This record gives sequence, structure tokens and C-alpha cells, in this order.
Amino acid sequence: MKQTLNFRKILLPLLMGTFLYASPAAETEKDALRTLPSHYNMIVAYYGRPHVKTMGILGEYPISTVIQKVKARARQYEKALGNGQHVTPGFDLIYEMATTSPGKDGKYVITLSEKKLMEYIHAAQENNMVLFIDVQLGKNSPAQAVKPLLKYLKYKNVHIAVDPEFSVDNLSVRPGKKIGSITGPQINAVQDLMSAYLRDNHIEEDKILLVHMFTENMVRDKKAIRYTKKIHLAMHLDGHGSPALKIKIYNGLYTEARAAKVVGGFKVFLKADHPVMTPRQVLGLEPVGKSRVKDMPKIITYQ
Repeated sequence: MKQTLNFRKILLPLLMGTFLYASPAAETEKDALRTLPSHYNMIVAYYGRPHVKTMGILGEYPISTVIQKVKARARQYEKALGNGQHVTPGFDLIYEMATTSPGKDGKYVITLSEKKLMEYIHAAQENNMVLFIDVQLGKNSPAQAVKPLLKYLKYKNVHIAVDPEFSVDNLSVRPGKKIGSITGPQINAVQDLMSAYLRDNHIEEDKILLVHMFTENMVRDKKAIRYTKKIHLAMHLDGHGSPALKIKIYNGLYTEARAAKVVGGFKVFLKADHPVMTPRQVLGLEPVGKSRVKDMPKIITYQ
């Protein structure tokens, strides 16, 4: 039987390198690409894999219960903001889950059934929620993992997330043995696929490409990353640890300069963070001791 990973993310104080270097040409791209698509002010999503309790909230509860919980969480953030802005609830659904076994195709991933994926897409549609289709890669390149998902971009509420942690395409080990990485050109390749699909299918909505990271080295060759038409790139700090450490890493990875170039994301682990940060602390509206989030994240996920 295939065994799924229960690989814990560990936050480390790391080099404070730049996430995205923009060429002069890229600086002329629409300012809108540096924020969420215009119909979103902020997104709060619950993360996981259906029927896999170790991977997050979506595996712990039936879909109807998760919907109630994430809507309530979104209301907490609306209250914390206190400015009348709407916070959109959502799912961050693990579609391609890394495993310890290579499987028949040698890719080290188990793919969610289309039937189950569509159940979550339709539930999200009916409840005015977003859905990120999340891929953990294994031996697939980001483009290989995302290409079969492009057809789901026809749904207005669907976006894509890529998790480099479990990428072993350039490694000689199984997922979970080493922290994986992807490159700037690979991110560009995914953006190009998404943008071309939107263009060729006359889809008006902009889309989000969310890239998980909790170390600088999870995204290499950042200088190559560029803006791509209709694609809003987001970096998502998704490690667990103490609030002070999470804030230190987030502020180091997501500086004021980077906040002008990409959307920021922050992840809360309800079981692994001690203590769990409040919405006002996540948003930087209140400090945790002597630490404070400097640039407010726009995508917050819970596992």
C-alpha cells in the first residue's frame, strides 16, 4: 500500500535574498498584477486532501463542515480588518499528493480523482468561494503537473498552487528526504501555460499562481521570474513554528520591496504552531511580543 508523507515543514532563519527581480520592461506591466485580481480583497482558505487527516483540515471534516468553518474564519478576518472589506473564503486542495512510493509511473504522486475535484469546485462555486488546485510535484516538473489542470481554469473561482517542497525532479531521493526546489524559468513556464490557456479560451478573469516556500532556496534563479499577462504571482510562507520565528522568516522573505512585486501569503498550522496566531497578529495589526508582520498578507491558509 502506498504510504503518504507526513513530512513536517521546519522554519529556518535563512538568507534574506530577493524573491523577484524585475527588469525595466517588467516594471511597466500593469500594477494590478502585483496584487490579487480585482474581485478579491483578501483570501482565507483551508488546506488539505480529502480523506487524508494528516494533510490538513480538508481531510479531517466533510466538505459541508469545512465550508462552515472557513466561512467563519473569513468573517474573523473581516472583523479584524474593520474596514468593510470582504474576505473571500476558499479551499487549498491537494490534488497531486507526494508519496514515499514511486507508483506505477515512477512520479511519486497520487492524483485526486476528477470526480472528487469537481465536487469541491462545485461546492466552492455554490458558496462563493475560491479553490486552489495544489500540486506537490514529486518527479513531475511544474509545467508537467499543471498542464492537465488548465482545463479547470474555465471555472471563475479556480486558481493554481505549486509546492516545491516535494519536488524531486532534480534529486535522486524520494519526496520528503530533502526539501525540494523549482526555478524562476519553471515558474515562468507555468505562467505562460496559464496565460495562453486564458487567451486561447477567451477567459476574462485573471488567475493566481501561488508558490509555496519557507526557505529562499525553494525557488532558485529568481532573477528570471517575470510578469505574465493575467497571472498574479503569489509567494506563500508555509512553514510552522513559534509566532516570533514565523514572523521573522516572513518579514525576511517578504520585504517592502517584494510586496510591490508579488502578492504575499501566510500559513497558520492549527496543531503545529505554538501558540496559534490571531487574525490581527497574522495581518500585522497587533504584535506578538516584540515581533510584528510588516507587510499584510493577502492570502492566508490554515492547515
